[in-house]
Amino acid sequence: MTKSHSTARYLSTQSAYDEWAEHYDDEDPSVLLDQPFLVAMLQPFAGCRILDLGCGIGRYLRLAGHDAFVVGLDLSRGMLERARRQPLPAIGATWVQASVERLPFCSQTFDRIVSGLVVDHVHDVADFFLGIAAGLRPGGRAIVTAIHPDMQRRTGPTVRFTAEGREYRTEGTIHEKANILTAIQQAGLSVEQFQEPPVTDQLTARREAWRDRLGCPALLLLALTRVADHRHDN
Repeated sequence: MTKSHSTARYLSTQSAYDEWAEHYDDEDPSVLLDQPFLVAMLQPFAGCRILDLGCGIGRYLRLAGHDAFVVGLDLSRGMLERARRQPLPAIGATWVQASVERLPFCSQTFDRIVSGLVVDHVHDVADFFLGIAAGLRPGGRAIVTAIHPDMQRRTGPTVRFTAEGREYRTEGTIHEKANILTAIQQAGLSVEQFQEPPVTDQLTARREAWRDRLGCPALLLLALTRVADHRHDN
């Protein structure tokens, strides 16, 4: 056991991200993969209501556009406090501290639901996608990005970060691609786009530590639409 491992502090997801909030950098190299996808698929319109599940410090919501109403939900109060301090182009923003697995909204509330790199913190992907389906209006779209399970097997499911010289860890879960796709289908969501971009030289140029992951699928990028006649319409 290395010294860094023995002195690492294990925390719950909420406590870990509260500790990380003031030091969190949302310019990970993977933004080169998920941000263009989000911009292409979000397609907000005037009055569009957008929910970000696990909003962190608001990176996805900063891309929402000037004519949208946005809601950022996160389990971490520290992350939400940082998100509030970021300038947003939207008409109005609401911040909600809650779990992505227990959504406190009425059904058919949102035109768009986005969620970035949160699935590994979800225990039950079936419930997660059911919540998304319930929250979307008929014809609405969800854009969900997740760490690819092949990447998680390379790095381990544990999320690690350092704040003020101290290492923290919080446990994650590896959800297999087939299980994610089954959960999506059972929730009454249709897959509009599905991509598995790999680690490229462009990414390793920004973070040399990723060199040993070159060619490994980095993310799952999903654009989903709500099936109008599914049981959630009732």
